[in-house]
Amino acid sequence: MNLSTPVGLALARAGRARIEHGPYGLLLAWDYRSGLLPVRGRAMTIGDVVLLGIPESALVRRPNLLRHEARHAGQYARWLGPLGFLPAYGLASLYSWARTGDPALRNHFESRAGLLDGGYIHRAHPTEAGSAEPGRDGSSHD
Repeated sequence: MNLSTPVGLALARAGRARIEHGPYGLLLAWDYRSGLLPVRGRAMTIGDVVLLGIPESALVRRPNLLRHEARHAGQYARWLGPLGFLPAYGLASLYSWARTGDPALRNHFESRAGLLDGGYIHRAHPTEAGSAEPGRDGSSHD
């Protein structure tokens, strides 16, 4: 056990979130309200805990978001918890930002979690088919 999930639960409680069991073995922390982490309008995973700054109704419009967050939970397990994953994720975000101006598009961890599932890129309409960057279809490489 790498302590990621207890850290996530502590953050959820500090943010006065309502915690419930979700799919993929995740713990969903609804209505996260702390300024500690930037999750307003988004989701952020710490261990198996997903801090949600979005209303439950938003998942209807983004049905694959929890699958994306579950992949991040697996990354915490493989990258030795918060002490390994968070610095590696931060470096990957900086690299992506330097290359693209966006912290996710070239972030190895976001790519492997699925950019499309995470809402970082959008599926192009048939008339916009040439507008999507090749190889950035959000598919997981796990």
